[in-house]
Amino acid sequence: MRRLTPLLLAATACSSAPSAQPAAEPPPPVLLGQWRIVSLDGRAPAVGRDGKPPVLTFNEGGYGGYAGCNSFGGQGLAHEGRFYGGSTMSTAMACGPPFDEQETAVWRVLGNAAHLRWSGPDRVVFVAPARRMELARTGPLPSDRQAAPTIPMIGTAWSFGALDGKPIEMPGARSGPVLTVEGDRFTLETPCLVAEGSWGQTGHGAVVLKPDRSTARACNSASRGQSEEWLTAMRGLLRYVNGPNGEILLAGGGHWMVGDLVRRGSSEATSLSGRYEVEGGPTAAQRNGAKPAELILTRNAFYLWDGCNHTEGLAIPFERQLFLHSSGLTTLANCLPGRDDVRFKRIILSEPRIGRIPKGLLLSSPAGAVRLRRSGGAPTGTGGVTSRLAPGMRFTLLAAAGGTLAILPGNRFRLTQPCGMTDGRWRAAPRELDGAVRFGPDRPAEACEREPAARPLQRAFLGNVDVAIGPNRDIALFAGRFGAVRARLER
Repeated sequence: MRRLTPLLLAATACSSAPSAQPAAEPPPPVLLGQWRIVSLDGRAPAVGRDGKPPVLTFNEGGYGGYAGCNSFGGQGLAHEGRFYGGSTMSTAMACGPPFDEQETAVWRVLGNAAHLRWSGPDRVVFVAPARRMELARTGPLPSDRQAAPTIPMIGTAWSFGALDGKPIEMPGARSGPVLTVEGDRFTLETPCLVAEGSWGQTGHGAVVLKPDRSTARACNSASRGQSEEWLTAMRGLLRYVNGPNGEILLAGGGHWMVGDLVRRGSSEATSLSGRYEVEGGPTAAQRNGAKPAELILTRNAFYLWDGCNHTEGLAIPFERQLFLHSSGLTTLANCLPGRDDVRFKRIILSEPRIGRIPKGLLLSSPAGAVRLRRSGGAPTGTGGVTSRLAPGMRFTLLAAAGGTLAILPGNRFRLTQPCGMTDGRWRAAPRELDGAVRFGPDRPAEACEREPAARPLQRAFLGNVDVAIGPNRDIALFAGRFGAVRARLER
């Protein structure tokens, strides 16, 4: 018998063993936390006159800091091995040398898409054009430095004012570029072109834009090059963060754009009204003659048939988010297996965002997404639902922290919470874009502003708020830019 040599034995053993898998690369370090500025352009920074060293803090939506004199901050995010930062807001103290130059140098590093060069998880160098800043981590992110919530892109519109750190200058243009994102498609409008394409939300604060067509517009030739630059920037995998007032920083591919949310309030409620069925859902014939699941939206009310039971109540589509408040009127039939569409009902009741699709709507929330086909117009009228507030009304607010809202004579209101009381004025706002009522607190209750659980209710009654009160004057729904509040109207 032929004998194997040691070399052949080794080769045989290797071939029979499972092949080694390449080690997965460790995830890159994260910027979240507090940092000390070690050096700026190769030199140790000057310590402030108060003895405090220059520091920076990064959260998921931006940065804040101190470079010896003023406090400052702005939007920003780390993506693709770079830090994309928006314009800096700061206190306006005149500092004098060397702090004026030091602050300016830090701002220029943060606002110029600096490359990140890591030397371990707690040491990083920001490398920007003609600038270099080295940081050392000093601690975790403070609990009071959390970022503003990220707004899902579906159903939004954004007006942009700066590209790659430079303000837009388009002669003859009435506005800057506007990005409108619907259910399946997006549109980018600039003075010289209109581009369209498909899009997808790939994660928290992450989207993919895929332009597939563009149409030229007659425009000032000085704006044409900038319009093309915007189309180049608005493609591929992009990440974004939002500010507390709807600001956006959108970045990727070496470009970063800064803009604001286009406020639409509940102005589109009438155009969204109608009867809707699940697109591609089972027909009545497939359901043994049973009526398919259906959603009916009117200006301020909803009627939901899940295939077995009926639910109805108040509805406000505010800023393309559907807020509902059930009246409690729900049938309780013993449903046969498969007769009711549980997923459809769960999505409808989960405050989904609304995007338009051809001949219908796409509703999306953490509970899932459902495509609805418009099957007809909504019934006329609103079933007695009103949006009129009157002195003497008192609402018990069904928020987690609890409270009451009293409508007083002289267009006054009083918000009472366990932590304090806020008085203010309100007025009807029928011609305003965002809603039917504008609330203007005199001064928020300071104790409630300090309580995380009470703060959302405090801010709910700030600015334009749409109101719906049930036909039996028993329930009410308030919806505004800070979300919705359900209430019971006391008799």
